[in-house]
Amino acid sequence: MKAVLCDINFILDIFLKREPFYVSAARIFAMIEANQLKGFLCASSFPTLFYILVKELKRDKAMKILEKVRIVFRVAAVDEKVIDLSLASDFRDFEDAEQYYSAVNARADCLVTRNKADYLADTLPIMTPEEFIATMAA
Repeated sequence: MKAVLCDINFILDIFLKREPFYVSAARIFAMIEANQLKGFLCASSFPTLFYILVKELKRDKAMKILEKVRIVFRVAAVDEKVIDLSLASDFRDFEDAEQYYSAVNARADCLVTRNKADYLADTLPIMTPEEFIATMAA
């Protein structure tokens, strides 16, 4: 079974129904929910998601979303190795490095994001939701 790590914007696109990104992200989410894919979310994404969601929604709704996400997704660890690799990387954004190296550490097959330019792919493929869906159909 393929394993994917999804970034924060992927989750926000679904639960905030951000167009035009919602449909493809929701399709992948449904595949993970149906156990057709193994989905990961970086451990450090949860507090960031909460922070962003609470700005848009009520606290109770934000917590319900995180609970749903936790049921559907496995948590990719952020440990010393991930932090050290992130600190030593050439990523412009530390959070992107952390997500990337937690995906590598979790042995994900790819990282799904709509912000491909933010990632430096040396060992792990980076795909948009649309690209990932196209590879699943092939």
